Amino acid sequence: MAKKEITLIANDAELAGDITFASQFVVNGLLRGSTIADTAGAAMTISPNGRVIGDIRVPKVVIHGKVKGTVYCSEHLEIAEGAVIQGDLHYRVLQMHMGASVQGRLVHTEPEKSANDAVAKTEEPAPVGITRGQI
Repeated sequence: MAKKEITLIANDAELAGDITFASQFVVNGLLRGSTIADTAGAAMTISPNGRVIGDIRVPKVVIHGKVKGTVYCSEHLEIAEGAVIQGDLHYRVLQMHMGASVQGRLVHTEPEKSANDAVAKTEEPAPVGITRGQI
């Protein structure tokens, strides 16, 4: 089993700038910037005291604190009781608890289809046959 690395912004810390990670990211303090994780299974947690001002593009996100920005979540998005979000949420699976506040649009996204699936659905076989009078 691979070891999961954890990146942490502590309660008394403020980070200004964009961040990219591949495993786990926990925000207990303030992050001013965009967050990106392209690795499947990568997860971000914003604690009750955590605040993020910027866009989030992470497969799994759990929000207990405050977010001001757009969230793009390709796997699972959980919004806990007491969370406050100002921005649109793009999600595949959404779990929202009572007491959460969202000021923005909820946009359900479908998983991306592979190139082979797209070709198979768009290509239809051409009609074959001979009509009378043609040789």
